[in-house]
Amino acid sequence: MALPYTVSGTLTRSAGLAAAIAKESKILSFKPAKKIEFSFDPFRERTLSLRRMLTLFNQERVRDTNPNCTVKTTVVCDRSEPTIKVTLVSGHKILFKTQNLETVEILKKFNELVSSQAEPAESSSTPVKGGKTKPGKRRT
Repeated sequence: MALPYTVSGTLTRSAGLAAAIAKESKILSFKPAKKIEFSFDPFRERTLSLRRMLTLFNQERVRDTNPNCTVKTTVVCDRSEPTIKVTLVSGHKILFKTQNLETVEILKKFNELVSSQAEPAESSSTPVKGGKTKPGKRRT
């Protein structure tokens, strides 16, 4: 008598590393942060993930979540470890040592520790007038 066949694992494949980074970057929010400092030595190995984070954090969509948050980049030449220092509005400080972390791991931890403290945006239940126009007609 044969054993019944059961499916184990997932039925779909992962979308990949780029999709995971895109998913996490959509959640980014600077609302609870007052200041974010990037510090790295460009001649040291394993600074690529921090430099990728810097490009993600400098996106206009992310910067608009808190216009009062300052993002500062310090390039040093003392073989120091690449770090991200986040100062929250509440006064707490968070230090990310990114030498042995990948970009997705840094994004997940940032979203877990910083972005999760932001208040969710209120959605209005009243419809907005003049939001939609009929297709084919142009306004002049």
